[in-house]
Amino acid sequence: MSLKKRYFFKLITNLTGFAIGLITQTIVPRSLGPASYGNFSFLTGFFWQIAGFLNLNSSTAFYTKLSKRQDDKALVGFYMRLSLVISAILVLSSIVPVLLGFKSFLWPSQRFIFILLGSIWAVLSFYSMVLNDMSDAYGLTVKAESIKIAVKLGGLAIILFMFWKGLFSLGNFFIYQLVILAIPIIFMLMMLSRSGRGIFLPPDPGTSFKPYVREFKEFCLPLFWFTAASMVAQIADRWLLQKFSGSVNQGFYALSYQVGAICFLFTSALIPLLLREQSISHGKNDIEESKRIFKKYALLLYVITAFFCCFIAVEARDVLKFFGGKAYEGALVPLILMSLYPIHQTYGQINGNMFFATERVNTYKNIGMLFVFIGIPFTFIILGPSSYGALQMGASGLAIKMLALQIISTNVQLWYNTKYLGLAFNEFLFHQISVVAIFITSAFLSSFPLHYFFPGWSFVLLFGVSGIIYSSVSLILLLYKPELFSVNRQDLDNMIGLIKSKLEFNRAN
Repeated sequence: MSLKKRYFFKLITNLTGFAIGLITQTIVPRSLGPASYGNFSFLTGFFWQIAGFLNLNSSTAFYTKLSKRQDDKALVGFYMRLSLVISAILVLSSIVPVLLGFKSFLWPSQRFIFILLGSIWAVLSFYSMVLNDMSDAYGLTVKAESIKIAVKLGGLAIILFMFWKGLFSLGNFFIYQLVILAIPIIFMLMMLSRSGRGIFLPPDPGTSFKPYVREFKEFCLPLFWFTAASMVAQIADRWLLQKFSGSVNQGFYALSYQVGAICFLFTSALIPLLLREQSISHGKNDIEESKRIFKKYALLLYVITAFFCCFIAVEARDVLKFFGGKAYEGALVPLILMSLYPIHQTYGQINGNMFFATERVNTYKNIGMLFVFIGIPFTFIILGPSSYGALQMGASGLAIKMLALQIISTNVQLWYNTKYLGLAFNEFLFHQISVVAIFITSAFLSSFPLHYFFPGWSFVLLFGVSGIIYSSVSLILLLYKPELFSVNRQDLDNMIGLIKSKLEFNRAN
């Protein structure tokens, strides 16, 4: 199945997720309130960082290698055993510190049952990620995405029922999350088994796992200290926010991050598929194909992400009313900043793919370590207590730190990748600045006059009309000045011609 077709089905899933996410985000933060919503985000984020450390990017190694060696049953068997070890350690990490008396220090103001549920959430999220990657590696994207769409729709029905019956609480929401994660895992296991790709298939007799241990060690161990430092740094971000600014600020940041994550849905669909294509082209030593894939999709996905993010940033006040209501008024600045975060997150994902696909893990690690060491003191200065001379800026401070380091670090990665591929870094840098400037200006000109001349309109109407104007202006610019977005005129003309031919065919039939 072609990359375009697989991307289409992933995009459909993400569009469904986008619509469901919009509805869910208008219900969950309001129903839980900033404090409980913040506690959920703090605990799940804490254990997801531990999962990332234990993973040591082994899941990326597994996906990359499985894409190249789809009939290697021993590879699957080895990684499933490794996954069980990761899962066991994750659950123990929520129990052992409590038994040793570190509960209050590690998880301020949190109940043990929610701490335990947070670790189970991380285990299920990890398996969901691994099975989804396996589906992509085997070319079973369409079936996997169909399962995810069905579960997302079922999950929405449960959320609406909980809201209607007034059943929202932190405990009930945790249970809902675990169920929604477990169901697609079960169905994807069944799908893989029926396609002859089950994870429980025994390896061939006499197969030794020692070569796989060596292979994964070579891939993952160079990242050990980087992954450990990253885990400490990211846990420290949320821990300092929880410790010195409390659960409410945690909720402000969580809502801002989630809104940004919705913007990332449109491009995240293609990221794993690009890794597969880049791995294959690297395996064939086809540098020209690697260069073509990187340049085309890096520029395109940046434009798509920036289109949504810039509009949300300009409309942040109305977005906040829609998602959180009055209880979240303090989240305005974090929301503006975190709305822009996915723009360079896209570059971060694409850059990471290129480093892993071309097996330049040490370069990736060294860049990451540099910014971890820069980020840790910066985090304390911006989030720490004023009694220690720190700024204690709460959710706004953490958003500033996240956005600033994201922009700088991804451009350092980009410089190394463009140098490796023989591409012009300045072209990518100019593209970043010009695209954001165009979209921010278009969004402001679409929004400000309406808010100024029609203050009596509801915020929903203002947001909708602004969005229509903004989309129209952006489309006109794309059609008449595609070079502003680094879009190839021939590709654009081909796309328009294809759309016209399909419309004419439908009209004739």
